[in-house]
Amino acid sequence: MANIRAIVKRLKAVRNVRKITRTMELIATARFKKAMDRAIEAAAYTRKIAEIVSDLSGAALSFSHPLLEGRETQQKSAVLVLTSNRGLCGGYNGGVLRLAVPRVKELRAAGQDVKLEVSGKRGLAFLRFQGETISHEYTHFEEKPTFDEVDELASRYIAAYVAGDLDRLDVAYTRFESSSRQSAAIETLLPVGSLDEDGTGAIQRRVKKHNEKVKESAK
Repeated sequence: MANIRAIVKRLKAVRNVRKITRTMELIATARFKKAMDRAIEAAAYTRKIAEIVSDLSGAALSFSHPLLEGRETQQKSAVLVLTSNRGLCGGYNGGVLRLAVPRVKELRAAGQDVKLEVSGKRGLAFLRFQGETISHEYTHFEEKPTFDEVDELASRYIAAYVAGDLDRLDVAYTRFESSSRQSAAIETLLPVGSLDEDGTGAIQRRVKKHNEKVKESAK
């Protein structure tokens, strides 16, 4: 009888674990779907902004804007590294850091005063271990950063660039391509005209190339 009771108790425990696992799976699937929707929507918005900026920077317009004007000599640079607060996410953090560290060394070798800013505990821990000095650190960004949080950071960079306290801003991050593919990237966001040099403008070039092919085939 004791063995039968133990077996029944064990079966109940297994069923309970299966129910809990199933519930966790459903929750994870729902959260993943929401994250996917946000990423896809953001990617479309980013592509359109990149196209507009590329057109503005390449057009011979009569007006000028401080963010579109590059410096003749760049002396003050900032590199913003975006990583996660947690690990166990494959090469998500490693890919970004492998690009960010050489970029910092490259800018310093060019004689620039580089300020390193890091978001995410994983990036902070790694770069501190490398002996880097972090000028600004951010650990409050979670999976749903608010507009006000991002706007505060962007406004500070814009104000510094307009005031002449910043000549260049590079951002190292993980670019979303699909649910099964993400790639590490570094882009120069300031001056804005540099977007075309570092890959974001490649989107615009591909769009133009595609449109040219369509026109040729229609002839």
